[in-house]
Amino acid sequence: MVFSFSLETKEELARVKTQRPCCAAAEIEAILRLGGRASLPGQGIILLVTTRAAIARGVYSLARAVLDLPAKVVTGRRRGNGRPVFKVVISAPAEGLQAWLAAREKTPASQCCRAAYLRGAFLLKGSVNKPSGTHHLEVLLDDREEAKHLLAIMQQLDLQPRLTPRQRGYVVYLKDSEQIIRALSLMGAHNAVLAYENVLVLRDVRNQVNRLVNCETANLSKTVETGLRQVENIRYLIATLGWEGLPPVLQEIAALRLRHPEASLKELGEMLVPPVGKSGVNHRLRRLEGLTRQMRERRGEIDAADDYLSR
Repeated sequence: MVFSFSLETKEELARVKTQRPCCAAAEIEAILRLGGRASLPGQGIILLVTTRAAIARGVYSLARAVLDLPAKVVTGRRRGNGRPVFKVVISAPAEGLQAWLAAREKTPASQCCRAAYLRGAFLLKGSVNKPSGTHHLEVLLDDREEAKHLLAIMQQLDLQPRLTPRQRGYVVYLKDSEQIIRALSLMGAHNAVLAYENVLVLRDVRNQVNRLVNCETANLSKTVETGLRQVENIRYLIATLGWEGLPPVLQEIAALRLRHPEASLKELGEMLVPPVGKSGVNHRLRRLEGLTRQMRERRGEIDAADDYLSR
């Protein structure tokens, strides 16, 4: 079965081993505060519901370590598709968990604890799009005050989240790819960060290649267009002046341009004997262009005079 990038990220986060007890407490606090804390009749308080066993195991181990209360994972099946569902349940009265939350400070004091709180919130209510799609990371919460609290914690982590209401609650979200990478890194989802960065690097390389190809195509088109115009000018000069009418120094470059209308200035210069640099080739072709302009102007004056005399 293929799982989403969001679920894979949560599974990675569930495996993060929190080193400091205060950070572990901050993570489980987020799960308790932001969860519905619904009860399972006769069994206890539901901490988390997930379709991934690894996520359930991670939250179960965290709850046992922090709360020091009996916990278990209850398995079941989803209605309709029959997929397995795992519920992490704490065997304790809701009043005891409320008292534990009330005894804690509302906002984690240190950056590591704030990152752990964000990790708990994401595990419970978060999602992130795959890197190759639209950049979007969000946490969907039921309560506006809790959403504003999470927003403030993320801002203290030097993130720039936004808050918007939805039909099912309030969303705290990030849209910038660099911000999403920072959030994933703070939470400890390093594999997800690598996946994100790989996609961004590939996208940057692809964009750079496209820019270079477009630039080369534009330069080639310009070279061909210029070469065809120069060929037209040379043919005009030959038709009006003949080869002998061209200055000797320009005859060789004119002949080369007629044979190679698509060649660049550098390529034409390398064909001359002796070879000439780009500036020298450009100077000779400009002389041919100037001579063509003079001839066209002169013939225009003659044609105008002939037209006047024929009236």
